Amino acid sequence: MFKRISPKLAGLVLALTATALPALAQTLPNMREARRLVFARDGAVVGEVIPNDSLSTADVAILNQIVATQKYYAAVAISPDQGLVSEATVAAANFHDEDNARRVALEGCNERRAEDSAECAIVLIIRPEGWEPGRPLQLNTDATAALWGSYRQLGRPRAMAISEATGQWGVGDSWEAAVSDCGQPDCRVVVDN
Repeated sequence: MFKRISPKLAGLVLALTATALPALAQTLPNMREARRLVFARDGAVVGEVIPNDSLSTADVAILNQIVATQKYYAAVAISPDQGLVSEATVAAANFHDEDNARRVALEGCNERRAEDSAECAIVLIIRPEGWEPGRPLQLNTDATAALWGSYRQLGRPRAMAISEATGQWGVGDSWEAAVSDCGQPDCRVVVDN
């Protein structure tokens, strides 16, 4: 059922919208600010092996070799009963944060592990070089590189959107274009010029 809105209420809604949208946009970093917030422009990574009783010395050496081959943020999950070299082992890489890399690796590992084996555990985390917790903006390797490349080349206006759940990202000459380029249901704009 359609109800008529009073002119005063309509004016209030328009006034609130007009002031809220610029305020929202101002909370997002622009390109220059975003570049200061993200880590490892060159894609350099550091790895942390998470101790697990099932890991042998050889397994730890393999995990340390994996570090150089993956993009940040990444995680490796294993089923301790099945070991590192098994069908259950899953690596999830090129996410915008550690939490989502962990989530995807654990979900994938638990789906693949044998029914009678132990729950999967994270045994390796890969972060960008210089990483520190608490930054308001984290981007994966490819999106970080785009801040100096494709995003910059767009000119103005421009926006960058990311999907935290999948690691996808996109850029465009508007919020709508960036979200569309990102292509995932959870895409949201994180950098705005």
